Amino acid sequence: MKKKIMAIEKINIYMQKLETMKKKFDPLPHFTLHSVLSQLSPQFYTEKELTQIEKVNQILYEEANIPLVSQNKVERREINNLKRCRPSNEASSMSDGGRRVKPKLAIKRKPRNHKRETLPSPPPPELPNHVNDIIKVLNGIDIKYIMCKTLCNTDLSYNNKRLSMPISQIRSDFLTEIEKSILEARDQEGKPATLKVTVLDPCLNEFSLHLKKWNMTTTSIYNLAQDWTKVLSKNNFRKNQKIDIWSFRVNDKLYFLLDTNESEEIEEREKSNKSIVISTTEEEKKSNVEDC
Repeated sequence: MKKKIMAIEKINIYMQKLETMKKKFDPLPHFTLHSVLSQLSPQFYTEKELTQIEKVNQILYEEANIPLVSQNKVERREINNLKRCRPSNEASSMSDGGRRVKPKLAIKRKPRNHKRETLPSPPPPELPNHVNDIIKVLNGIDIKYIMCKTLCNTDLSYNNKRLSMPISQIRSDFLTEIEKSILEARDQEGKPATLKVTVLDPCLNEFSLHLKKWNMTTTSIYNLAQDWTKVLSKNNFRKNQKIDIWSFRVNDKLYFLLDTNESEEIEEREKSNKSIVISTTEEEKKSNVEDC
């Protein structure tokens, strides 16, 4: 029995070590896929992984693209020299056999318009009554609709510890110029500066989080980071769940409100339940009157 217990303990320790071990992210295998995905869907990567991809991009650009530019310049010079050394049109139109060859006419092609018509974004939703009531209680002003966020795996991960808000999906300018300059700054280690904000979850729990901006080559992202795991622990968020994000200010301090629209459904259910109770009581009164 003792040997079995010792063996079970060793197995448990080994499994715990396996769980704590983290695989290091290596962007080099399938790098083209990583570079494309990091630009189209950066929310699937952590900040460290995005920096690694960005560094590899810079190294490849320095090593590959710069020599290609110099080669292009050399090729252009050689072509220009050949043009200068060409004989007259009559001599050039003669082939080795002495037959006159008609010069090929260059076909002019019309330039294609690659501009795609951008569809206008739909208007922002109306401010729900329950959200308006909450902001009024807090004496909030400058209410703005930021975006409708569809939660993904990285938003729900306790390892990433952040809620991503791609700037391309943001519907309104909710930051002041001073706040924008703060988020563009970097510390001595090159990490982005943060801005303290207050976040209200759908249950009106209040959290103190940090807003930071992460700049990519083609896109940028706002992240609600630090203590985001506390928000996750208080709420049963699901993958692909949609959350409306609103911003407002209380005494010039920036607030965010996360709304799942589930509260509206609860209110409707309560109203329907009240109407059912009223109808049943009225029917009981009528039956009592008839019995009398």
